Amino acid sequence: MISADLQGRATALAAITQSIEVAFDLARVNRLSTAPLLCLTESLFQINPESTRAIYAAGDQLALGVSRCKERLDAPMRQDEAFLSTGLQITGLAKKLLSQPATQQSLRAGLEAAALYRAKASSADAAQAEAEKALADLYQEHVSPLGPKIILRGEPRLLQQPEIAAKIRTVLLAGVRAAVLWRQLGGTPWQLIFKREQLKRALNTIA
Repeated sequence: MISADLQGRATALAAITQSIEVAFDLARVNRLSTAPLLCLTESLFQINPESTRAIYAAGDQLALGVSRCKERLDAPMRQDEAFLSTGLQITGLAKKLLSQPATQQSLRAGLEAAALYRAKASSADAAQAEAEKALADLYQEHVSPLGPKIILRGEPRLLQQPEIAAKIRTVLLAGVRAAVLWRQLGGTPWQLIFKREQLKRALNTIA
């Protein structure tokens, strides 16, 4: 029997994984479909969700994060250094964010304002572009200053494009939000070692 908290932690872990994978793809090749990015973007506008699964549309668009997360749990000693470094930075930012209620309130207000603003967009594409710009600004203003800047290595021709940079900051913000959820649900680094099998079983119930 998979508990709701365990399933929630697995969902948050998959979302963290997906945010890093999408950020790396954007920085290096920009070949992924839009679905994983859209899922992460939408998660940031779920202000008062009924459950962790509800944040990610019941996990339907977390397939990338789920599959890559299971791969990494299967081979804990064969981890990509860049992935580990980015994951640690994201979880570090989440820890600092949780310790600053005023920053959390400012970020929430910014997300609510962005949600209202994008609702006025003329089309779905325009709404997504407006959302990414607003979310990127929120990341730079409220989250990035909390710790060392996350620097991704990739193709300069991609990283120098403002729209790509906005997408990367958006998914990093989504990763921090997921890491906050992980901690709120009782997630700890030790569980990635000692509860790998339980987490893998829980991941099978998500997508």
